[in-house]
Amino acid sequence: MDSLILPLDPILIAPYRLLDDPALAWWLGTLWVALLSVLMGEITTSVGKRLNRRILEKSASEAREMEKNSMNALKAGDKAAYKAMNKLANESFGHAFFQRAALGAASLWPAFIAAGWLQRRFEGLEVPLPGLDLAAGWLQGFLICYLSLRLGLALARWLRKRRRAAGAGAA
Repeated sequence: MDSLILPLDPILIAPYRLLDDPALAWWLGTLWVALLSVLMGEITTSVGKRLNRRILEKSASEAREMEKNSMNALKAGDKAAYKAMNKLANESFGHAFFQRAALGAASLWPAFIAAGWLQRRFEGLEVPLPGLDLAAGWLQGFLICYLSLRLGLALARWLRKRRRAAGAGAA
């Protein structure tokens, strides 16, 4: 792990040295490390989607087709065909779901590298939480920053999707 972390040290530690206030500098630096983790995770996911695009599209298409066929069998009153097609549809949905879950998990690996670096640098350190009479260790601080950025990114995507849908509805 050191062979992976040590070359990154100058890039990761730089923001911790920007401010005179040590607590604010720590939060700024930890926010930087969390941001880099989120960005690297997004890049990994994007590359994974691009490399596996055909497989993902095929799985999703098969799942939709199986669902459509099972519904058609149900409408036709063929319970045996419905059950068989529904079972295949469920398997297809499960396959597509786990492919997407694997891509989602691929976005997390940089957070573990960052956590290793933070532990090495800041183990045992407690930093005050801004505006509170509480302190956080390196892990809690990193999680606050990382999860805030992840939630912010998810909210931004949701808002963008909502705006697109509203724009498409108006056109």
